Amino acid sequence: MIELTRCDELIKQFERLHKLKVHKIPLEYFDGRRVLLLMCKCSGVWTDLPFCSEGYVQTCEEEGAKYPFKFVESQDGNLFCSKNIKWQIRDTRVWSNNVYADKVNFRINIDCDNPITNPDVRRKIHKAQSLGIEVRQGKEELLKDLYKVYVRRMYELGSPASGKSALLKWVRQPNHTFFVAYHNQKPIGVATLSQRDSQSCENGLFSTDIRYNNLYPSYLLHHSMITYAQAQGMKAYYFGRSTRGSSVYRYKMHYRPTEVQLYWSSSYPAKNIRQNGLAKKLWRLLPFWLAKLIGPIINKYIY
Repeated sequence: MIELTRCDELIKQFERLHKLKVHKIPLEYFDGRRVLLLMCKCSGVWTDLPFCSEGYVQTCEEEGAKYPFKFVESQDGNLFCSKNIKWQIRDTRVWSNNVYADKVNFRINIDCDNPITNPDVRRKIHKAQSLGIEVRQGKEELLKDLYKVYVRRMYELGSPASGKSALLKWVRQPNHTFFVAYHNQKPIGVATLSQRDSQSCENGLFSTDIRYNNLYPSYLLHHSMITYAQAQGMKAYYFGRSTRGSSVYRYKMHYRPTEVQLYWSSSYPAKNIRQNGLAKKLWRLLPFWLAKLIGPIINKYIY
């Protein structure tokens, strides 16, 4: 899990953005170390910060605080909860016998002059630049162009897209940035970048207009986000979670990153809704205007 000394500012931003109450839940490791796990109650299930790739913990304990329940790690590595509740934790280690592990993240160290080591990736970055692709970074002034590419690509993939208002609230938070790739002033690729902790950033949304993929906008987008993160003093760049074996997974492997396995453990046999291929097919059958209209209503329940 991502560890922070204090999480007050993160909690404030998260609650303002997602309209969910964040609770600090005591977690005691088997070795006796104690932290506070950030959790929200979503549809009857306690989840460690939905919408994030990994959970967050606060390492600074709080004297005299009251908590609804607590977790204790048992000798076998599973979690014991002091209350009979449903819970789900996403982490880089397993916490329960009920777990699915089809998601991975990728990390590269950027505390160096040339973090991209694959010559073929560097060639495609230079090719995109020579073809006149321009990447702009910014805030809400890029929202219209970003949303145009993002919502269309999500529809093509069979997934409900976030609403424009949700993205506007997101980018207005500190350390949240939009990136848009243009060709002849036309947006052809978009991405978002946010700060994970004091030393790393993570790519969130990422979409391209597939008609222009031969111009390599995706490579220039990642290059631009990495360069930006370096300028902010970050030491690591995360590509965001992907499904193991997918085309996106194979694409990210080109950067020769370190693979970070993600485990979604739960107190009950949970179904991975992202593997519902029928739902994706049915979504693509909707008229685009209707999918664009109702997508944000559904998207907020997918985390």
